Amino acid sequence: MTLQHCFHDLLVRAAAELYQDHSDRMQQPDLIPTPNAIDDADLVLFFEGLDCGLIRLERGGRFNTLDRPTLGGRWALLSRSRDGAWYNAEYLPQLATYVELVRRLGYPPGRVLFELPQHSLQLDLAVLTDQDTVAMLGEAKRAAGMLDPLIEAVRHRFSEIQPGEETWRRGDEARQLAWRRWLTRVPYLWLIGPGIRRAHRCSYALLALDTVRSLPAAQDVRLSHRPAAQMAPPALQ
Repeated sequence: MTLQHCFHDLLVRAAAELYQDHSDRMQQPDLIPTPNAIDDADLVLFFEGLDCGLIRLERGGRFNTLDRPTLGGRWALLSRSRDGAWYNAEYLPQLATYVELVRRLGYPPGRVLFELPQHSLQLDLAVLTDQDTVAMLGEAKRAAGMLDPLIEAVRHRFSEIQPGEETWRRGDEARQLAWRRWLTRVPYLWLIGPGIRRAHRCSYALLALDTVRSLPAAQDVRLSHRPAAQMAPPALQ
């Protein structure tokens, strides 16, 4: 059985569990077909994360990463609707990148955070330094075609001016990303989509973004040592 079939079966089972637990809000247990790409390389990392314990899958498609686990799972691969369960497509590439940071690039899981809360600017992924600053910011999208327009909008609108504090206005993703960069002064930005990682080196004299071949490994930026304990989401606002 291919990883695609394994993942599809996983989602089908999770949809049925959601229906069992929420039959008052769902009319059927079906998995609604998704138009979003499910990338084979992301699936390799996802199942590796399950096997090694970086990801723990719970009932109904809910899941935890090693940071901030909650009973029953903090996040969900599926959302429910009256017509069935639909796939939250952003989470697979985001989870794959979380596993890649730890298993391929050598960042200790204690300093890698997934889906940070609002007081941490709602970053999709972050690698923290010993001083609680952000060494890498990950921005995940459900479709690869969303990445180029986002980065071009950031460059066009915010290369020479500060983005300003009107950052949480829904729909203005370029301003949100520029503001996150501005506040954190993060040296590396990783744009993430299905099967895609695009690394950028950030500078702040003119809010520049320079494409680099890859994100540096942990040892190259002196972050390969384990923190004393799992690091918590820092206050970034």
